Amino acid sequence: MSIRRNARWEDMEKGNIDLSRLIKHFESFNRSEGKSPSTLEWYTYVLEFFRNWLEECGLSTALEDIGEYEVREFILYLQERQVNGRPLSSHTVANRVRGLKGFFSWLGTQGYTNGNVLEKLKVPKTDQRLVEVLTPKEVDRLFSAINANSALGARNSAMVALFLDAGLRLSELTNLKEEDVHLDDRYVKVMGKGSKERMLPLGARCHRAMLHYYYHFRPEPLHTGINTFFLTLDGYPLTPRAVRSLVARLSRSAEVPRLHPHLFRHTYATHFLINGGDLLLLKQNLGHSSLTMVEHYRHVASQIAAVTSRGFSPLDHMHAPSLRRHKRKDGTSTGQTYPNAGRPRGQDLARRSGARVK
Repeated sequence: MSIRRNARWEDMEKGNIDLSRLIKHFESFNRSEGKSPSTLEWYTYVLEFFRNWLEECGLSTALEDIGEYEVREFILYLQERQVNGRPLSSHTVANRVRGLKGFFSWLGTQGYTNGNVLEKLKVPKTDQRLVEVLTPKEVDRLFSAINANSALGARNSAMVALFLDAGLRLSELTNLKEEDVHLDDRYVKVMGKGSKERMLPLGARCHRAMLHYYYHFRPEPLHTGINTFFLTLDGYPLTPRAVRSLVARLSRSAEVPRLHPHLFRHTYATHFLINGGDLLLLKQNLGHSSLTMVEHYRHVASQIAAVTSRGFSPLDHMHAPSLRRHKRKDGTSTGQTYPNAGRPRGQDLARRSGARVK
């Protein structure tokens, strides 16, 4: 008769556990912590992609065989990988590395590994490119491309207005409940990441677009279980995929090729600061937990302000005479300028001869 011993977790062998089993445990853990479905889906995608790469390379997927070296090789693969003939962006690579670091940090916390095996691994640097937000002229083109006096146009116009006026994420817009849209008081309640609710005011233009859609064109929900504000013509909830599709069509019709749903959020944040908004208030409105996430928008806003500051040119406000470059007989310029630049030639000759200039 075999005697069972009272095994302790810290004494159990965990190195032979396959990565697929750990990924499922990690997903269950995050779900119990209240992580959003999109966050769960993203983590699972990143981790499964990493596991599939290990298999394709003929490498073991057992926990004890995966460490910093394998992850660094995976990073090199991502940096060289191309999708549709184009390499992955540095931000995509960095985000996937953050996902792996988060997973291995959790493994250390749960006791699967002796500490975080990726603790010394740094996230690759990303390109610090300024986001080219929508200009006022481009925004006008977007609304001009929508027929707000039709059922689809009224809905799409209201969605674009809400994107631009409140800076909603795509998931926040599609999950917006009818009961959370307070048109009489001109604000909406939004459930953001981490189940954090926030209230956002509506400007006059956005308010009019929302009223126009709600009272004239919004269909009745197909059944009582549907309570989202934006609906299809048949009364179904709008999906994120459907919104991406209509934004893509709008991009072509308005001739704004770089348009995508998140660009509306970038545009809102940047112009909020340009118009004098406070950085702390912007953090609250966007639903971020730290100022680090909104500092980038301040940099973009300052760059746009710098470009538009040509109207404050010191020299232009001094009313200085136009500078004239000396020209040779062959018509070429020496590049030199002279004190008499801008004076009529006759006036200058009179000054040289001592004659009185009238």
